[in-house]
Amino acid sequence: MTEQVPHRRTVPPDSPEAAEIARLTALVGERLQRRFDDLNASMNEAIEEAIVDLGDPDLTDMLHASVEGNIATILHMLRHDIPLERVQPITAATEYAIRLAQRGVPGTSLRRAYHFGSDDLLGQAFEEVRQIDVDPDTRLRLLHHLAGWMHSYVDWITRIVLDAHEGERRQVEERSASIAATLVRRVLEDSTGAHHDFAERTGYRLDQHHVAAVVWMAGANPAVDHTDALKSLAGELGSATGSSAALFTAVDRSTAWVWWGRNGDASPLAADVVELVLTRHEQARVALGQTGRGAAGFRTSHRQAGAARDLARAASTGQQVTAHGDRAVAVVAMLLHDMHDLAGWVGDVLGPLAADTDNAARLRETLLTFLVSGSYQATGERLMLHRNTVKYRVDRALELRSRGLEDRLDVELALESVRLLGDVLLSR
Repeated sequence: MTEQVPHRRTVPPDSPEAAEIARLTALVGERLQRRFDDLNASMNEAIEEAIVDLGDPDLTDMLHASVEGNIATILHMLRHDIPLERVQPITAATEYAIRLAQRGVPGTSLRRAYHFGSDDLLGQAFEEVRQIDVDPDTRLRLLHHLAGWMHSYVDWITRIVLDAHEGERRQVEERSASIAATLVRRVLEDSTGAHHDFAERTGYRLDQHHVAAVVWMAGANPAVDHTDALKSLAGELGSATGSSAALFTAVDRSTAWVWWGRNGDASPLAADVVELVLTRHEQARVALGQTGRGAAGFRTSHRQAGAARDLARAASTGQQVTAHGDRAVAVVAMLLHDMHDLAGWVGDVLGPLAADTDNAARLRETLLTFLVSGSYQATGERLMLHRNTVKYRVDRALELRSRGLEDRLDVELALESVRLLGDVLLSR
């Protein structure tokens, strides 16, 4: 459906004064036409002085061609009473918008250029109106009409050029992302020469500490592209964790790979900070690798993030952050190749403790905390339970197993598997 062109403050064509205003508008257009070169120079100067982003000398000729095309179109419309609905977009203006997008100049600068330029031209038009011999009321109506007409023109042309700018900007981003994705895969495959010019072409250094991540939107609609949201989230996480730079590459519409540069910081990414950020992004999930250095660390951290992501996808816990460096994550992730056998093994090791009941869940949590902490007192403090309650639950858990703790390593690993993966491993 074609958008309606707004006509703010313009005189309606069926009003009594419409014919006179049209005649005076054409007169203003004729008077401005005689000063075309001066108008052109004045508008270019107004734009170039006000907007630094448009000062690229390589694009000066294109800017001037765009300004000249707009002025010529405006004056032609004023002189001949041509409605916007019958005007074709100015080729030089759209070509200039596309070139600005290619150079990375934001659309806001282009929009500002039209406002500064139209303001300059409107000031010139007002000066011509001031010199026309008409009564004050008619002069006021004419001024309002010209201001409204210019507003409508700027609204129309900026929608056209900004659409062209946005379309080209997206194409530039897609081409850049494609190049970056190819370079990243070459590094991950350790291809010959993969490191050459990597920093120059991606803006990300390999000779530093890295933390890799897989970020995705859980339950995402495959018809919706979440790339921009994921890229924004990656930037937010990088800022929150004090990372120096980020490398982002989309895998599909709802998944991306990310690396955060850590400079000389070899410490893990703070999972609690990541979790805090994700509380504002309910659908987002993050799987983190451990810190690695150089190209080898770049690859290793990515593999670890992928393993953590596999575990998170298999789990039923709904946890937003899964870190490869967390307790037992690396080991359990390696057991995922056969979930059926893993569930069977967990059932054999835990016995009735593998039941999907609230009571069994309490006993599992208490027993695992006891095995990790090593004492009833520490377990009670961590779970906010009395020491005697902890001892009762531990004894009850071991009684249900009927085997004590002679296979303690297996018990601890089975409990960790249930903690990480949730009820997908439990018997019903």
